[in-house]
Amino acid sequence: MKNLFYAVLFLFPAFMYSQINFEQGYIINENGGKTNVLIKNKDWNNNPEVIEYKINGNEKINQIAAMNLKEFSVGNIKYLKAKVMIDRSSSNLDHLSITKDLKNNEEILLLKSLVEGKINLYRYNSGNITRFFYKKKNEDTFHQLEYKEYLNSNRIEKNETYKNQLKNEFSDNSKITDTDIERLGYTENKLKKIFILYNGLDPVTAEGNGKNNFHIYLKPGVGFSNYTIHAPQGTTDIGEYKKNGIAYRFGVELEYILNFNKGKWAIISEPAFQTVNLKVNDYNRRNFEIKYSALQLPFGFKHNMFLNQKSKIYVSGLLCFELILNNDVYTVDNISTSANGRVYPTFAAGYNYDRFGAELKWGSVPYFSSLYYGQPEKLNMNGFSVSLSYKLF
Repeated sequence: MKNLFYAVLFLFPAFMYSQINFEQGYIINENGGKTNVLIKNKDWNNNPEVIEYKINGNEKINQIAAMNLKEFSVGNIKYLKAKVMIDRSSSNLDHLSITKDLKNNEEILLLKSLVEGKINLYRYNSGNITRFFYKKKNEDTFHQLEYKEYLNSNRIEKNETYKNQLKNEFSDNSKITDTDIERLGYTENKLKKIFILYNGLDPVTAEGNGKNNFHIYLKPGVGFSNYTIHAPQGTTDIGEYKKNGIAYRFGVELEYILNFNKGKWAIISEPAFQTVNLKVNDYNRRNFEIKYSALQLPFGFKHNMFLNQKSKIYVSGLLCFELILNNDVYTVDNISTSANGRVYPTFAAGYNYDRFGAELKWGSVPYFSSLYYGQPEKLNMNGFSVSLSYKLF
């Protein structure tokens, strides 16, 4: 079963690009000529280098370097080329500058339009460099929102000039106070919100048609567990004993969809309660019992592959923290021993249709193994479980 999972996992990347569709958009060349085309919408996180497009649905796929375009748009995404002054100082702790001042250079960059109105907000993202720019509606100049992390006497400090820039630009809007701006972090979500407020836009529409990035799923399920009793050492007339059982679990998956690549990646957590009870009576005149109840706290990533508007398949990988809730896990002839929780990886693959889904998970079900006298030898998580899911929202 485990080999099957890994085989499927390696095949899934082949489906990644097939889930990204060509959507209606346009390109504007260097001379200002505009052409309506179908563009492969990859919902780019970093600035795109190559754009794939078709003149219509039946023609071959064309490619053009993004920097050879003046502007392009697909769906609710728009990029445009601009001449800007940009500071490329690193925020990596090992490469922090020791000066507060920005080192600006003039460059021609592709900027993503985030908010449009009286004052527009743009983003440039390449590798570890993220910078934000703004431009007034009736002006041609793009201004960098100035921000820099630097070292001062071995302490990390911040040049937050962007706050003074915004205080000056937003001074004609009484809804935005200096305190609001002082609390403003240099992040896309926070900057978008304050630009949306300044421009008097509808937050739901401006943020992307009310798309909800956070989802909760109820996930009851069962796992297939087993218990192995090893015969006493040196014994030849007593065989090893194995017993299979059912582990019952109930989890709640918390999913946050990341804002790139068309919602294909998500951060997830799935707190779950799991319990199993295995009994072996009168094995070589002894009684054995496993009572295991635990709280599992997994954290990890999910990769969604959309089949259509209502259905998808997905794979996920998580690191699970286990907290055993009962003290007496192993019992042999009324003598009990405890077991310790641990940290272990789990993997899953599943299918969702609308609000309903089914999932197969590996590594979340306990496999117990004990010495003949009941001392815990190991508690592995190498079984598999099957669960159903219902999406609350």
